[in-house]
Amino acid sequence: MKIVVLMGGDSTEREVSLVSGDQVAKTLIENGHEVIKIDPTATHDEQTELNKTDIHWIGLDYPVKDALPLHRSSLYLKNIMLVRRLRPDIVFNALHGGKGENGVVQGMLYAAEIPYTGSDMLASAIAMQKDISKMFFRQHNIPTPRAIVLERPDSSRKKLKHIRFPQVVKPADQGSTVGLHIVKRKEELDAAIDDAFQFNSKVLVEEYIPGKEITVSIIRQRTLPVIEIIPEHGLYDYECKYKEGMSQYEVPAKLKDDVTRLVQNIAYKAHLVLGCTGYSRVDMRLNEQNEPYVLEVNTLPGMTGTSLVPKAAKAAGINFNSLIEIIVEEGLKREE
Repeated sequence: MKIVVLMGGDSTEREVSLVSGDQVAKTLIENGHEVIKIDPTATHDEQTELNKTDIHWIGLDYPVKDALPLHRSSLYLKNIMLVRRLRPDIVFNALHGGKGENGVVQGMLYAAEIPYTGSDMLASAIAMQKDISKMFFRQHNIPTPRAIVLERPDSSRKKLKHIRFPQVVKPADQGSTVGLHIVKRKEELDAAIDDAFQFNSKVLVEEYIPGKEITVSIIRQRTLPVIEIIPEHGLYDYECKYKEGMSQYEVPAKLKDDVTRLVQNIAYKAHLVLGCTGYSRVDMRLNEQNEPYVLEVNTLPGMTGTSLVPKAAKAAGINFNSLIEIIVEEGLKREE
């Protein structure tokens, strides 16, 4: 098949996306596919320069004269139009965060009638907005930490007067723990909120659940083994996620069978409630009473050397090459 890999983008997770995209493209080539890599925010000159070091970048196939002289922020639209002209069998969406994960790119691909991997526009948009996804969780009796939403930087913070610490402060639509803080004292709260507002116009102040950091990956309507994450310095932050050796992983997590089943069932329910398809990763906390709480659903989880979905798949007997093929097959199913 001819497969376009979308990677890079302009979100705060750009560097992670480039690594994921490289891993995916390499694997698809190994699996015998024709692969074209495209950064949806790159210009003609930038795409051509990338092609000099890796022939799988679009490079010289990119139109020399811009048919649409768009502002740089509109390059997504131009590059999706380019993808349509290439007539791929499917797009593998290896973007993380921003327009690549919040439904914008999914909507463009849908409108252009291009098959793509991952969840559709609506599910992607709901999952990316943590405050909206929490509403869905609560409506369907899925346990999730209590949270207060601040709509803008100058919102009154009086509603935070009686909260108990620690609290988790995070932007409403960022991944990879960008802008996230664990606030242990009232004196630290305002600074954490101000920092989180640098990344989004909405911020969540969320109840901190003491206990274990766990995650459940879902592929082809199947829950994979639960992973427990043990970060080097307490918070599973950007460094612990992507730097080798900064986190330890129990795969599968050492949980009692009934707890494992409970965690997997709740994760799968969260996946379904948001309308996710193909694959996802559900991040959770497990308190000291073995009660799980859903934090968020990731519709485009990482595919790097330290990423969690490949670890869970491996524990289930699915190697990385097979995992990538399954994701492609699931994307094509939606078009049938």
